[in-house]
Amino acid sequence: MRRRGGPRFLIRSVTVWCVMVVVLVVVPDTLERWMPLHVARVFGWVLASGIWVAILEREWQERFAPLLRFSLQIVIWLSAAFAAIWISDQFRVH
Repeated sequence: MRRRGGPRFLIRSVTVWCVMVVVLVVVPDTLERWMPLHVARVFGWVLASGIWVAILEREWQERFAPLLRFSLQIVIWLSAAFAAIWISDQFRVH
């Protein structure tokens, strides 16, 4: 595991997580005009996960073994999805 640039790596990961949340809120809510919300959320998920992979995957591969990386990313990606669903639902209630 490489430890160089730890704070930078953490900041980049948190920033991309925030971008994922925004994408997971905006894309489905925009596409909902033309398709069911659950289908629109799939499109948002594809875009958000693609952003993660394009920006961060190489650094994650250099730092973490495959099983640990998979486990951490599942938790991170699910937290982004649940945060986005919560945010989206807050706008729908009000």
